[in-house]
Order: sequence, then structure tokens, then C-alpha cells
Amino acid sequence: MSIARINQYYKDLERIKSRATTQNELAIKSAFKNLLNDYCRTKDLELIEEQTIIGSAKRPDGVVVDAFKFRYGYWEAKDASDDIEKEIIEKQRINYPMFNFLIENSLQAVLIQGESKEKIDITDKQALHQVISKFIAYERIEIKEFKQAITQFQIDLPQIIEVLREMIAKQNENKNTEFAKARTDFFAICQEAINPNISLADIDEMLIQHILTEDIFKAVFDDEVFHEENNIAKALKKIEKTFFSGDVKRQTLAASRPYYAQIKARATEMQDYTQKQEFLKGIYENFYKAYNPKAADTLGIIYTPKEIVNFMLESTDYLLEKHFGKTLSDKNVHILDPATGTGTFITDLLNFLPKQDLEYKYKNEIHANEVAILPYYIANLNIEYTYKNRMKEYVEFKNLCWVDTLDSTGGLAYSGKQNDAFGVTAENTQRIKNQNEQKISVIIGNPPYNANQQNENDNNKNRTYREIDQRIKDTYIKESTAQKTKVYDMYARFYRWAMDRVAEKGIIAFVTNRSFIDSKTFDGFRKIIERDFDECIIIDTKSDVRANPKISGTKNNVFGIQTGVALMFLVKTGKKP
Repeated sequence: MSIARINQYYKDLERIKSRATTQNELAIKSAFKNLLNDYCRTKDLELIEEQTIIGSAKRPDGVVVDAFKFRYGYWEAKDASDDIEKEIIEKQRINYPMFNFLIENSLQAVLIQGESKEKIDITDKQALHQVISKFIAYERIEIKEFKQAITQFQIDLPQIIEVLREMIAKQNENKNTEFAKARTDFFAICQEAINPNISLADIDEMLIQHILTEDIFKAVFDDEVFHEENNIAKALKKIEKTFFSGDVKRQTLAASRPYYAQIKARATEMQDYTQKQEFLKGIYENFYKAYNPKAADTLGIIYTPKEIVNFMLESTDYLLEKHFGKTLSDKNVHILDPATGTGTFITDLLNFLPKQDLEYKYKNEIHANEVAILPYYIANLNIEYTYKNRMKEYVEFKNLCWVDTLDSTGGLAYSGKQNDAFGVTAENTQRIKNQNEQKISVIIGNPPYNANQQNENDNNKNRTYREIDQRIKDTYIKESTAQKTKVYDMYARFYRWAMDRVAEKGIIAFVTNRSFIDSKTFDGFRKIIERDFDECIIIDTKSDVRANPKISGTKNNVFGIQTGVALMFLVKTGKKP
């Protein structure tokens, strides 16, 4: 971080002081907060304001955290008239954590790291730079050990995967009939729910992911019921038990034990369930990108910040009341997240709804889909545990479907649609059938953004979706005047699916790539919206780096990406012919 940024801090502080009617910490602390956050981001850290310290009522002005929600240090801002030394004594008296503690009052700053204490004049640029640098560079031994375990696991992972692949191959060579039967049964479910062209090799990869991650879920939640009661997890567990248990399992996964132990140790420190959810997301993203980075890209593994999710829920609630005199908590308002990922929209919805309405909505009118096995597991855990955390009882969430939404066309409403193709009697298939029979009032979420691979040699093309792609051709492309119209991006497909799926009186609320706003290839898309919907609200975050080079990098985008992002709310009132 350059001294130029500290100079900017001085200017900001001077400006605030000249305009504020008071010099207390609430008036002036924003300047230091912005400076500190800029330093944090150079280390892939974030300064979070007003976070309660676990196990107490203490709320520091800022907590430095990483992607796993580990706490690196605490910041306190004080008035210029406050005596910093007295404030430190008071913090020590109430057992405030001092392992990495920075306190400042715009005139002086003190950094305490265990037994070490350093006091500086804030007007000393070099001293300020050094103190902040030390503050954000500090790592507790537990965090270092956790990072070392992750690094070693990533080194060991390819060998473990290869051993598991060889072990699975031997089951076929040795004609393990019990294995073959369980695998074939699961294969049929996958062909129905995920992709009719799915291969047995894909099934084997799902099995490997299941084996490698089941201990992670147990370690984080310290409760097996949420994972082992899930219908898909039970089907994979059935295959696993035919060849992988006892000493064989212990010896094969021996190298990964320190990794699982570190996850359990860190999760045990987290008493707040929201922290565990965020921790699990970080673990999942780290694991999956190491396991299969190309699949991570194809599936669009980008999580929606809670601020965006809550805004979308509140806005949808408002639009429902404005147009239909209903809210998200009312009966007969079915809500669907078609690409739920790790379940962020649904878990926040469970916390948003009034408690007295939650049991009925949870059991009957909240729906979610996910296609990738690991986020599906995590969504299942997060949703069920969030409900238990709020209602104080465990209830299985039976409206989560393991399915490729874009293939689930049985519930779509347009002339000439095919009949529902799902025919096997597995529980997951029944869930899909039940969902397709419902009239969906609200479709909300963050569908995948990925369109095409960056390079033709990447071998990472998205698959085609015959029925949805034909709908795009018959609507978006038919109405387009572009010479070369290519609107088969994943998010465009999800919009087409949602437009056909939402009820005649309903709302679509998506956060996606912003290219639909002004791209020429999306002119037909815009015409269809104007034709079919009564109200369209777009919030453009102005975060497209290619369109605005002045915002280069990722810090100006809430998702930490360079692609521009927009929110769109589409309302269909049933008044249009």
C-alpha cells in the first residue's frame, strides 16, 4: 500500500472535520475505516463493522476477517479528546481480546499484539504505514496451522483422487455385484434428474466428491443427521459401503486427517451458526476449485452477498404487496430458487419470514434446485439447520431438488411444451414432480453467469438444452434485429425458463450479468420483456470493467469479479393478453 493512500486519508479526515459539527468518533471514524479496509484487501481480508465478539456482548468498531470468517484482529475508534491509554486499560479490564488490537483517535494510534505494544503519532506517515501493515499481517498460530493443512491437502488431493478412481475401477474388474447394482440405480436417478447424457464416469466423480467431503460436513456441524438423512447422500453412501469402509477407508484417507481435524477445530470455535455457514462456503469453494477448477467455472460458483440477497427479498416482498396485496409469507405464494448454490437465498428467506408463518411455508411453499452435488449437500445442511436454529426442531426440507433446472421443463407453460420426462420412483424424482405441479409465484436467485469458455482449447463448453434453447430461438432471437445473435448465456437460459415457469401473476427477481441492458444481441430479449411483463425494474451496479476502464480490477464489484452485474425485477400482473 502506497503512502499516497495515507495522504488521501489525511485529506478525507481534514474534509470531514471541517464539515462535521462534532469531532466524536461517529463523525470521523469513516476515514480511518476506509484506509484500513484498503490495506486489508491487499491481503484478501475484509474489515467488517460492528461484529459481536463470540461469547460476549462486545462489539468492536471493526473486525478483520478472511474468506473463512477467521478473525485476524480488532479495531476501535475513539474521539480525539479520549485518553487512549485509559481506554486500553478499560478494554483489558473487561477481557477484550488483545492478541491483535488497534485503537486510534485520529491523533494517535496504539497497536497491541500480545505482550507487544507500539504507540505512534498518526501524522507520521511511515509510522502509520508500518503499524497498519503489522496489524493486517498478524496471524494467530491456529490460522497458520489451518492454512498449512489446506495447502498440504491440495498437494495430497490428486493422489487421493487417483487412488479412489483405481479402487472404483477394480470394483468393475472384480465384478462386485453389490457395487454394480447400487451404482446402476443411482445412475438412473442421475439420468432423470441431471442429464440424460450423463456417464458412469460422472457418477464415479460424484462418489469421490461425496467420500472426500462427508467428514467435512460432520466436522463443521458436529451432527450427522443433516447429511446422512438426505436422500441423495443416502444413495451415494449405499454405493460407498459396498467397497469403501473400515480399514480401507481409514488408510486411504489417512493423509487428509489433519485437514479434517483443522476444520473441526476451527468450526468448534464458531458458536454462531451464520459463521458456520460462511465457513462452510469458504471450505467448499476452496475444495471444489482445487478438485475441479473447470467445473467450478462452468457452474458459476459465485456467491451472492447477504446485502444483495436481503435487498432482493425485501424488494420482492414490496412488489408482491404493491401489485397483488400479498407478501412472501402469505399462503399460496410459492417461492423457488432455481439455482440455489449453497442455499443463501433460502436461508435468508427463512430468517426473513415471520416465525408464525415459517413452518407452513417451509413444508409447503418454499422450493429450491441445485445441479452440482457438493453445493446441493451444503444447501441441504444450511437450509435444514437454519430452520432448526430458528424453530428449535429438526424438520427435513423435502422441497430441495437435485436437478438441472433447465432440463426440468414439466412445469413450464407455453404452447407445444413436452410432457414431463421424469418417470422413476426415487424420492428425488418425486420431489421434482411435486415442484412441477405447483404454481410458482416468485422465482428468485443468482443463476450461473458462464457463457462460453475463454479459449476453444479449454474443453469447458456448456452443454446445450434443446427445449430451452429452442424457446430462445423462437422468442429472443426471432425478435432480434442483430446480425449475429447469440443469447445462449446461462443466465439468459434461466431467464427464458423463469419467464415460462412463473405464474400468470408473479415476479422474477434475478441478479445476473448486466449485458442484457444494452447489448445489441439482447434487443429481442428486451422486446419480450416489454411484451410479456407489466413492470420491469433494473438496478445496474455500473461495474463492467470493459465498459469503464477507470474501475479496473475487482474491488468495485460486489462479487469481486470484472463482469458487470445488474439486478432485475420482472412483474407479471395477468392483465396482458
